[in-house]
Parts: sequence; C-alpha cells; structure tokens
Amino acid sequence: MSDHPARQKRVYDCSAPSEGSARVRLLANALGGLLAALVGLVAFDSWHVASAGEGLTLSDAWVPPAPEVGRDIPLLITIKNETTAPEALMRVRCPIANFSERHTVDRGEGAPAMRSIPNIPVPAGSTLVLLPTSYHVMLLQTREPLEPGKRFTCTIVFQKAGSIETEVEVRKSP
Repeated sequence: MSDHPARQKRVYDCSAPSEGSARVRLLANALGGLLAALVGLVAFDSWHVASAGEGLTLSDAWVPPAPEVGRDIPLLITIKNETTAPEALMRVRCPIANFSERHTVDRGEGAPAMRSIPNIPVPAGSTLVLLPTSYHVMLLQTREPLEPGKRFTCTIVFQKAGSIETEVEVRKSP
C-alpha cells in the first residue's frame, strides 16, 4: 500500500461516535423529550376538559318568578352524582343575581329556619334534589324582573368536577 494520504483507503468505525453524529443524537434526544412533554401536556389538557363534570348530571334547574328587582329567590336543581366519590357544590354564579349563598333548613326548636353553609354535600352514587325546604342555593338581589318562561345560564362550581354551566328556567312552583 502507498503511504500517500490521497491513496490510503479510508475506514469508518461506526461504533465510535464522531463529533457530528453526537450532535445529531443530542438534537434528536432533545426533540424527542420536547415532543414527549408536548404530548403529555395535550393529553393532560384533554383529560381535564373531559373530566370536568364527568359523572355529574344537572337537570331540572329552575327559579320561581320574581317580578321585582332586588328579590332573593331559591335556585332549585337536581344533581346526580354517578361517581364513587362524594362531591360538594361550592359556588353558583348567575347573571340575574348579585350574589348567591348555599343554604340548608335547620329544623331545630321552633320554626324551620334557613342557615348559610359553606358547601352543599352531594354523596357518591346519589341524586340530590335542591328544594326550598332542604338544601338549596339562594340567588340574592336579583338584577332584573323574572317572568315565567325566561331562561338564563348559571355556572355551578363543584369541589372536584369544577365548573358546569346549566340552563335555568323561570317557572311557577309545581
């Protein structure tokens, strides 16, 4: 064989990393990690959106008519918890009222009385019907007259399920 560099046969050792291949592997690993993190974020966001309200069903939401502005009225609704975990109604936001409070009716000595409570418990695997004589939400200081047939949307906030919007109807008591 000739000792002339132009005539020497080049041998490449694929097992030994070259400086260029190390950079390519480093870049590929970084992009792979970034892609994995991005897929994880998308999966988490999709799970979060899908689970908001999953297992909870809200139905038959209504309020009685209130022809005068500034009245306090009960929000009555049926909440079905089909999960194996207890839930709690934490807050209600409605555009037709300035505030809301969660109430229970205390049947101690004397006449029944409404009492404000921090949340309304919704046991696992149960259906809770909010009524004026038991658990209910009071919408305080109505902002507009509420005539039968009117509809509006309220946001019901639960401890675990998060916020769920529901349509509410103004109707006379059954």
